[in-house]
Amino acid sequence: MKVILKQAVPKVGKAGQLVKVKPGFARNFLFPK
Repeated sequence: MKVILKQAVPKVGKAGQLVKVKPGFARNFLFPK
């Protein structure tokens, strides 16, 4: 799954960056924030 980060996430990427992450990680960790 590819997502665009709205803010910097440690060990993932910087704000505005397109990153590829596993769907579970995005759903459980990135989307709630």
